[in-house]
This record gives sequence, C-alpha cells and structure tokens, in this order.
Amino acid sequence: MNPMKRSVQTQVSEPFTESWGEESLPELPTEQSLTEYSDLEEAPSAHTLYVGHLNPQFSVPVLACLLRDTLERLEMPVAREHIEVVRRPRKAYALVQVTVRRDTLASLPWRLQTALEEHLILKELAARGKELLLSEAQGPFSHREIVGKDQLFQGAFLGSETRNMEFKRGSGEYLSLAFKHHVRRYVCAFLNSEGGSLLVGVEDSGLVRGIRCSHRDEDRARLLVDSILQGFKPQVFPDAYTLTFVPVISTSETSVPLKVIRLTVHTPKAQSQPQLYQTDQGEVFLRRDGSIQGPLSASAIQEWCRQRWLVELGKLEERVKVLTMEKEQLQQQLQQHGPMSCTCCVL
Repeated sequence: MNPMKRSVQTQVSEPFTESWGEESLPELPTEQSLTEYSDLEEAPSAHTLYVGHLNPQFSVPVLACLLRDTLERLEMPVAREHIEVVRRPRKAYALVQVTVRRDTLASLPWRLQTALEEHLILKELAARGKELLLSEAQGPFSHREIVGKDQLFQGAFLGSETRNMEFKRGSGEYLSLAFKHHVRRYVCAFLNSEGGSLLVGVEDSGLVRGIRCSHRDEDRARLLVDSILQGFKPQVFPDAYTLTFVPVISTSETSVPLKVIRLTVHTPKAQSQPQLYQTDQGEVFLRRDGSIQGPLSASAIQEWCRQRWLVELGKLEERVKVLTMEKEQLQQQLQQHGPMSCTCCVL
C-alpha cells in the first residue's frame, strides 16, 4: 500500500493556542529505512503535495499559516507563496509545491502520525469529524476557478477552452507582436456575445506555463489595452473589462517573474436594440462555440442584425401571447361568477 494514500486522524485535545514542542521528531526506524527507502541519496525534486479535509471555518491566510508551520515542524519548510489554499463554505484543501527527496515525501504520513502522538499537530487544522489527508498529487491538478485567483502554480490544469475562455501560450515576442491583434479580436467577440476571458500564458491544452512579464511589461500592456478599446464603437467603458497579471509559482528560478495575463470582458449590458461592437479598425468579430468568426462582411453583419431582430420579435410575440391568455382567463372567471351585487351598510 502506498504510504502517501494513508490518512491521519487529528484527535488532539490541546487548545488552539498551544505552542510547538522543542523536541525534534524521531528518525525513521533503521529496518524501515533499509527496506522501503533505499534511495536516500537521490537529489531533491519538485512535487505537488495535496492536503485535504482542512477546516473551512478558518480563512485562507490562517489555513496557509497553520499548514506552513505544520510542514516546517515535519522538517519540510515551505514558503508561503508555494501554498495554494482552496476554500469553500463546507470544505477546504491545499496544494503545496515542495522540493524534497522522494523518500522524505514518502515518510510524511509516518512523520505526521508521530507528531500527532506527540501532540504537535493542532486539531483545528482538520475539519470537524474528518481526517487530515496527506498525499502527493499525481499529474497536473485541476483548478477551474481562474477568475479571481491571486496566484497560479506552473503546471496547473485549467480545463479546456470554452465559449467564454480562450488560452494563448504567449511565447517569444508575443507581447510586442501578437497581443494587440488578439486584444482586438477577442474583446470584440466577447462583447458581441456573453463576455469572457483571454488568458495569456496558458497552453491550448489548459496547462499553466506563464510568460516573462516585468512591471514595465505590465504598464505597456495596460496602456495598449486601454488605447485599443478607446477606439471601439460603441464606446467601451472602463468597467466593461478587467486586466490583471496573475503570478505563476514555479520551482525554477527566472530573472523575470512569470505571470498569466488575464483580460476579462464582463457581460455586456442589455441594449434597447441589437447592436454590434466594432474594433478601432472598424472590424467586427463574433464568438461561436469556442472559436472566432470575423472580420464579418457587410452582408454577414446585416444577417446578424436580422437574426437578432427576429429573436427580439419572438420574445415580444411570446409576451403578447402570455398576456392574451391571462386576459381570457380573467374574462372566464367574470362570466362564471355572473353579475355581483354590493350592499352598503351605513352605521
């Protein structure tokens, strides 16, 4: 049985404010080390650690702090930015990027059990009635809540492209060459549909890679996006889109930070009449089934407007039909009750 699949039950009676003990954790037994962990001399490598059944009553910063202290006492120090806590109303878990030898990683459940026996693990770290799960995440982990994230791990899996989500790897001279063209096409297409996000630094397969993006590159990207969208017709107001730069946590050192550029176009407000957005170059794009259509010809734009008017006309006809049915029902009720008399009494 793989020791990483073992779970550890946190049955501790000490209060939340208990301090950690000064004594160090005991080493693995000699026989177990010789039989199961014969590769003690291998070089450290990057791994993703999954920690499940965290207590959702605590906030993300508190859980990250508790988890960091726990791993440090388990002889596995990790930086705060390498801990990603995902919290929901009724559950929480964490993904931790660590660089250790595999034998150290494999011994974690045993070390956690030993620490539990020594009353070194706070019971509040685990959800009530749950056992703390500790294992190595196999392959790229899933993270579909890209909107609103403050950081991503390199190698994270964001799922597949959809009607409202477009991925671009952004390698090489992308920011200076192709970025402006993609801003025009995808922002225009999202405005003419139900909104969406353009993510630069993500493979078409959905894996996060990140692109080298300095603070100077961020400023240039902001100026570029603002200048392009100011030329759109009808006017695109600043609250219609959001441009953010999500840090990408990587185990390799780079001179320039890695980031994912996220350009989100919010759902356009309802218009009194069908209207198409066009770029600063007078082109019109549509988003259909995860692909871009355009630039549209004059005849295609006319057909789009005709289809939109037909949709609006269908809505009005359906509304009229409902009102007509309600009118008929009221008339039937009046006929069934017949003439009504009213007797007024004056006291």
